Amino acid sequence: MITWIIGSGGLLGGALTRKNHSQLYRTGPIPWRDAEQARATLHHQARRFEQHTQGERWRVIWAAGAATTATKAAEAASELLPLEGLLTGLRSALPRTPGSFVLASSAGGVYAGAEHPPFTVDTPTAPLSPYGELKLAQEGLTESVLGGVTTMIISRVSNLYGPGQNLTKVQGLISHLAKAAIKRQPVNIFVPLGTTRDYIYSDDAARAILQATDAPTPEPITRMEILASGRGTTISQLIRVMNDVTKKKVPVALGSHASAKAQAPDLRMIPSMDLPVLTTLPAGVKAVHDDLLHRSQQAEVHHPAAAG
Repeated sequence: MITWIIGSGGLLGGALTRKNHSQLYRTGPIPWRDAEQARATLHHQARRFEQHTQGERWRVIWAAGAATTATKAAEAASELLPLEGLLTGLRSALPRTPGSFVLASSAGGVYAGAEHPPFTVDTPTAPLSPYGELKLAQEGLTESVLGGVTTMIISRVSNLYGPGQNLTKVQGLISHLAKAAIKRQPVNIFVPLGTTRDYIYSDDAARAILQATDAPTPEPITRMEILASGRGTTISQLIRVMNDVTKKKVPVALGSHASAKAQAPDLRMIPSMDLPVLTTLPAGVKAVHDDLLHRSQQAEVHHPAAAG
């Protein structure tokens, strides 16, 4: 099988790359900072993809994206362009062998304003932010271009966490709590401590996506799914877990941020499938903390503080 992962440098994409055991299709760099150039580049790469499958089964997984709930509408909308380039390129030059396309979407984004949690794949979507609107637009675009043409899976992923998260984004609470424990600097929390989320470890999510596409179906199918742990955790519980793991009291500061308006109080999910192996929250939190601690120590080695 040939596997192409778009967004391999991100949290989910990195986990997919680590857990993938098939041949990887590698391309040149994608100019993400320029949406039009990224669209043209991905369109060209997709049209050439068929040449590299050489009769092998294949899968293409979209795990890219920089938008968060704090992203403005115009910036979020521009992220639709690279995906459009990829999809139209694939549609015009699909490999002749069976394959599948997976779009990693956001359960939190599309169900942010929904009522009566826990949410299922049949819950009506209700985004509260341009980020959520973008995810729905990406889902609709994928269905319109590839629906009925090849096997297509839209995977709405709950709150993803794991080693390697981008700490410059206003997201990734577990990573920010771990950083606060290491640096002894308060982490700002912009929502009530009773806010509930479904946290799924990045390796677990990656493993589920890869297993679902290990054997592409001979006939095209379209499937919508929720990829989640099925466990609801409040921020208060999360802080206690971090305290237990680090044997420290993590400094926390309550504050405010414009993006908090797009944050639902309860985003419990009912997953569409039972994951055979699920990382426990304490084990996952420890992995995140240990990764950040290692990175912090490495940074100190390479950039020691000046004496004086």
